Amino acid sequence: MDTEQAQKMCMEAVGIISRDCTAEEGRRAAEIFRQVADAGYSQGMFGLADMKMAGKSIPLDVKGAVDLYTAAAGMGNIPAMFRLGTIFWAEGEYHHPDQAYQNFVKSAEAGFPPAYNCLGDCHFYGIGTPKNVEEAVRWYTQAAECGDSDASFKLACIYEGEMGVPRDESISNKRFMQAAMAGVPEAQFRVGNLVYEGKMEGGRKGAARWFSLCAESIPIAKFNLATMYYSGDGVDKDLAKAFELYKQLADAGDSDALFQIGKMYIGGEGVEMDPQKGFEYIGMAASAGNQEATLLMESLRRRQNTQLIHIDGAE
Repeated sequence: MDTEQAQKMCMEAVGIISRDCTAEEGRRAAEIFRQVADAGYSQGMFGLADMKMAGKSIPLDVKGAVDLYTAAAGMGNIPAMFRLGTIFWAEGEYHHPDQAYQNFVKSAEAGFPPAYNCLGDCHFYGIGTPKNVEEAVRWYTQAAECGDSDASFKLACIYEGEMGVPRDESISNKRFMQAAMAGVPEAQFRVGNLVYEGKMEGGRKGAARWFSLCAESIPIAKFNLATMYYSGDGVDKDLAKAFELYKQLADAGDSDALFQIGKMYIGGEGVEMDPQKGFEYIGMAASAGNQEATLLMESLRRRQNTQLIHIDGAE
């Protein structure tokens, strides 16, 4: 078997497992990788190791995968070095921070972009190497410039919160926007807040758009959006839509949303008026820790007790 044949065989195996293949087809792909690996080619070792780690079509075998990754890395296979780094990074039997760091360094220095963000984490948290935020920023920046949206978000947080480097609003806003545009929910929420506060362009309408993009992932974004519909802030006032969004949060146990739903039932806002159900929700909100609901319930109890005393005295 020559190099060209090994490459063709690996491409065939990758083609099999990259689609929704049957178990039999998966075993065939594993056998192809095994033949290439036995012939001494690192790409076969890497492919078979990946299948052993996934435990799909063939039995899960972490030790076997680590051995194959190690052999491939020893032959200069950069993705194998990176994969070893992620295994040594994770908690468990193979947790070796120093080795994780060394493998990330080798991968990054070889120009493997996925390693940049991981190497930034090592320096930021001091894992496998002394903590060095400036060095973390250097690697996060390199990752962000390669399109890593998670690294962009981390940079934004670092520059916004003075986490070892001087605060720089222009850099943090730029990186938040990059991550938000790439679909990172936490970044979309942060941009929504910045736009709402007037620190970024877009106005209240733009803020509502950002909150809507991350509402299913960030509960507080959904709450903010519901409140905007409730008051007509940046969107057309729509009490029914506000009720729908608050209700989704209330069903998940959000105390503030429970309180809002209670008030809307009592006032008949966006839903048919039902005071009894409204007070039930306010009671649930109080039980969940909402201070306004707690104060309201205590006030109602005091009024009820006062009324009972008055009636008893009259009798």
